[in-house]
Amino acid sequence: ELDLHTKCVVDVDANKVILHPVNTNLSKGDGSRTHPKVFAYDHCFWSMDESVKEKYAGQDVVFKCLGENILQNAFEGYNACIFAYGQTGSGKSYTMMGTADQPGLIPRLCSGLFERAQKEENEEQSFKVEVSYMEIYNEKVRDLLDPKGSRQSLKVREHSVYGPYVDGLSKLAVASYKDIESLMSEGNKSRTVAATNMNEESSRSHAVFKIILTHTLYDVQSGTSGEKVGKLSLVDLAGSERATKTGAAGDRLKEGSNINKSLTTLGLVISALADQAAGKNKNKFVPYRDSVLTWLLKDSLGGNSKTAMVATVSPAADNYDETLSTLRYADRAKNIVNHAVVNEDPNARIIRELREEVEKLREQLTKAEAMKSPELKERLEESEKLIQEMTVTWEEKLRKTEEIAQERQKQLESLGISLQSSGIKVGDNKCFLVNLNADPALNELLVYYLKEHTLIGSDNSQDIQLCGMGILPEHCIIDITPEGQVMLTPQKNTRTFVNGSAVVCPIQLHHGDRILWGNNHFFRLNLPKKKKKAEHEDEERDSSMKCSNSVEQLDVDGDNSSEVSSEINFSYEYAQMEVTMKALGSNDPMQSILQSLEQQHEEEKRSALERQRLMYEHELEQLRRRLSPEKQHFRSMDRFSFHSPSAQQRLRQWAEEREEMLTHSLRKLREQIVKANLYVREANFIGEELDKRTEYKVTLQIPASSLNANSKRGAILSEPAIQVRRKGKGKQIWSLEKLENRLVDMRDLYQEWKDCEEDNPVVRAYFRRADPFYDEQENHSLIGVANVFLECLFYDVKLQYAVPIINQKGEVSGRLHVEVVRVSGEIDDRLVGGEDSPDFSNESDIQERKLVCRIKILQATGLPQHLSNFVFCKYTFWDQVEPVIVAPEVDPSQSSISKEPRCMVVFDHCNEVSVNISEDFMEHLYDGALAIEVYGHKQSGDRRNPALWDLGIIQAKTRSLRDRWSEVTRKVELWVQILELNENGEYCPVEVTPAKDVSTGGIFQLRQGQSRRIQVEVKSVQESGTLPLMEESILSVGIGCVQIKHVKSQNYQEEEDEMDSYQDRDLERLRRKWLCALTKRQEYLDQQLQKLVGKPDKTEDDADREAQLLEMRLTLTEERNAVMVPSAGSGIPGAPAEWTPVAGMETHIPVIFLDLNADDFSSQDNLDDPEAGGWDATLVAEEEEEFFELQIVKHHDSEVKAEASWDSTVHECIQLSKGTAADERVYLIVRATVQLSHPAEMQLVLRKRICVNVYGRQ
Repeated sequence: ELDLHTKCVVDVDANKVILHPVNTNLSKGDGSRTHPKVFAYDHCFWSMDESVKEKYAGQDVVFKCLGENILQNAFEGYNACIFAYGQTGSGKSYTMMGTADQPGLIPRLCSGLFERAQKEENEEQSFKVEVSYMEIYNEKVRDLLDPKGSRQSLKVREHSVYGPYVDGLSKLAVASYKDIESLMSEGNKSRTVAATNMNEESSRSHAVFKIILTHTLYDVQSGTSGEKVGKLSLVDLAGSERATKTGAAGDRLKEGSNINKSLTTLGLVISALADQAAGKNKNKFVPYRDSVLTWLLKDSLGGNSKTAMVATVSPAADNYDETLSTLRYADRAKNIVNHAVVNEDPNARIIRELREEVEKLREQLTKAEAMKSPELKERLEESEKLIQEMTVTWEEKLRKTEEIAQERQKQLESLGISLQSSGIKVGDNKCFLVNLNADPALNELLVYYLKEHTLIGSDNSQDIQLCGMGILPEHCIIDITPEGQVMLTPQKNTRTFVNGSAVVCPIQLHHGDRILWGNNHFFRLNLPKKKKKAEHEDEERDSSMKCSNSVEQLDVDGDNSSEVSSEINFSYEYAQMEVTMKALGSNDPMQSILQSLEQQHEEEKRSALERQRLMYEHELEQLRRRLSPEKQHFRSMDRFSFHSPSAQQRLRQWAEEREEMLTHSLRKLREQIVKANLYVREANFIGEELDKRTEYKVTLQIPASSLNANSKRGAILSEPAIQVRRKGKGKQIWSLEKLENRLVDMRDLYQEWKDCEEDNPVVRAYFRRADPFYDEQENHSLIGVANVFLECLFYDVKLQYAVPIINQKGEVSGRLHVEVVRVSGEIDDRLVGGEDSPDFSNESDIQERKLVCRIKILQATGLPQHLSNFVFCKYTFWDQVEPVIVAPEVDPSQSSISKEPRCMVVFDHCNEVSVNISEDFMEHLYDGALAIEVYGHKQSGDRRNPALWDLGIIQAKTRSLRDRWSEVTRKVELWVQILELNENGEYCPVEVTPAKDVSTGGIFQLRQGQSRRIQVEVKSVQESGTLPLMEESILSVGIGCVQIKHVKSQNYQEEEDEMDSYQDRDLERLRRKWLCALTKRQEYLDQQLQKLVGKPDKTEDDADREAQLLEMRLTLTEERNAVMVPSAGSGIPGAPAEWTPVAGMETHIPVIFLDLNADDFSSQDNLDDPEAGGWDATLVAEEEEEFFELQIVKHHDSEVKAEASWDSTVHECIQLSKGTAADERVYLIVRATVQLSHPAEMQLVLRKRICVNVYGRQ
């Protein structure tokens, strides 16, 4: 976060947390309408910067507020619990465990516990402490204090007397804080070994540390004693971003993995308990038993316990959504009310009740002996086991703890792990390996000392025992030569990497080298002698050398480090990135995509600079003209060419922010691709081992969330996805989260496969059937998202629109025919203009004002055939909790499978929605959209591609191209009339007479010496394209550029053909830009085809890809031809005219290219408008100096129409003043500047050449 220079959005004021909005120049909408959110809690701690003494709350402050109270409760005999909730990296583990110099809550509680127990212990009272430490991962419980516990998972049971408990969880007696410290340290080492072997992410597991404090009171006179038992549960939860990452929790849980189950269920439990406490639903079911975590913490969450929840949040703007989610979660939790009672003499009571239960069960068992009831037997054994556990003497418990500690130490030593508590405090003269792990709590925790000859592998005879994926019984040898050099020799066919490169022969190692064995065992080598020598050399080295930081000097950089843990460059992430990037190589498509994105970024920067240069040149030219003494008329062009200094400043600031965001997004994409490649490599490895004939590959797609117009706009819209292909089956696309969840099941299956007996046919059949590798029964797939913008609800206008459905490749996958209309409810007129922020000071007023709108989804057309089986839609309007599912209308008489390449589905759905009008809702109407997701099921049956030359397909393609152009075009009519004053003193249109030699639509017949006006009207042509072009008003009207032409011979006739309003400057510009994009795409396709054509042994994938590329290449050629030489009536810009214009209309239709990019739509609030469209689309013989700006005297209310006063004498043209001869034609150019509201707030310059004839008074 510091590297990215992200903005801090969290502040603390006493016991309140203030979350500020993330409002940058790139955000949509008006920031003034987004207020900070305030949450109040019992305690709030600001722990960002230690240097800010007055605000900073360290570990001691947190312990004082939380820990002391909890400790007091435990001594009084209450149950207590602290659980830490928050996203990964927000400081949960730091708060709970802390560091060596800044211990967290758990170490402080434990040391405080023993300190107080020692002080208060006397002949009348004594204290005993027992601890247990377990981990919950993927709904499996593991004992972290039992040497055997990390391997096998334990069962969770519920006993009628004892409640929920973990069967077989070791409870170890401890006599001092030192005992607890060493137990936890060794427990964490076991956890690290297990997590690395199984390649599990510890950020997805929950750790529960339980302390049982038994306080025994003796009455010396009567000789009796009583007990109070306090149980302390300290819970470090998994990263909360896992529970909120993608869509609805329910959908993801159905994917068959339990990885997020505990967190999701915890949320449901807290929600249900909060509702009960608020009295909303007293009988609401609380789903404790839906997950292991909530079942075990049942008492802590909603029963006999004093519980504190610590919510940790990241203050960075990047994590705004996760932070808001965590704060809301904690806000719900504070409403829960628990009723804790002192646990007096519970052991005596429980033992008594258990004995009664045992007697009862024995009786039942004797009666049921004939039936041989196994269930009763099991219950009896369970109760007897619990009695036995509870009646063990304290001395026996201590002895058992000592035995377990020795067993674990032996186990760790046999694996080659040093038993020192930290990887840093190691012998000065010893060479050692230290583990690298993604979890800071487990990173650098294991130290493996190297002998002169060290064997590494999974076999028991090896010095360093590693097991897990890709580790062979004898994997590698490390030798230390007499000269002190360290040599690594990999065994044959083993997976060994040094500094990211695969190693197949002996290699010398240096201090700081990163080693990867198998699939996931990362280590860093430390050579203390070399390190000291390097430090000594560093002092003598020139300072300029220190700055060098090339890839070749990675080793040198490693030598500079003075502490093992301070070698930040060589973290787990660094080592992982290094392996993946080198494995991708330069010829990998992913690598080339990343490079092309970076190149595109550079090109965009260059073209932005070029545009700026041209703009400045244009401004200088305008200034030169304005200051020339010949003419000093006001020029209409200046209106849209000058930029104010403040706009320049904003433009720069916006460009910097965009640059920063793009760099950040590229870095994020690179990280995600690395992560995806790691998962794919592991899934392919397990699939190969278990012979699943399934292949995984990384591909890129647009995230479904980015297709929603309401989502935050990022610079890069891609995310990695996984292509899954099984021999003889179709291919599937999985999200990264889905593969991540499936990998958990794959690893479990792999572990079971390794542990089972190979010759058992039943087990072998089970492994053949168990299949998390491929979805035989695939669920629905997203066809695309249709965004319906809601601004129409401000007006009493029905919106009827065929909304394009955009798929995850960014292509149009069909159209959704939608109607949206306001049924009732009024919106204040002030709000429609959007100028003033509405005043919502009166709360009751807001409550009363409702808006009801009707949403109709009529049908979907042009859907892809392979996804046209049972198509349905899903949408959520504004603040609805549950989405609306729209099912299709099914006609049983018709076959559901369409033979058309593009299909139609009828919905006929109508829904009325009522919404309270609020400030947020108004903002949503301005900037937001109704995002309708369209899903389909894959068609079973013939999957082969039809022939490329199939007539139906060629026709469909032609239609598709025409439709695509119609989406970005719209015809506009510009009508010019000349009005003259008649006898009644009214301005009336003059007569227009047609003439064969005039192409401007006719000749205006003007009377000499009359007062005149020019009337200009602009209107969009209905059904001439779906570009949402909306004209607001006419800003200016100009006239000039008088041309006199004579009607004489054929030669002149040819020249006069050009005297119309047609220009092809913008058409050429459009074609150039289009051609440039097509050429780039063509080069890419040719390059990819070349690679495939020359490939000797093509796979099924390669053949498919080659066919796809050929089809794309063919389509590209067709598109190029269609645009360069458009056929008449095709609707493609520049197509020959094939129509009969109405009287007064010109035949040739000129093209104006708006050349808008995405930024023109997203940055309206912060920057100047885009350049005026058509301002440089000049006509033949047009000269800027010869234009005169006319004064507009009248605007028409209901139409985009204006009248301007025109005095023709200003042109100093004798033909306009005296009269025109019969063989003369007088041409002028009328130029109108129109203000557009859509597709962007901008101006449009339209020109019309007119022909006039002035006759004398009669």
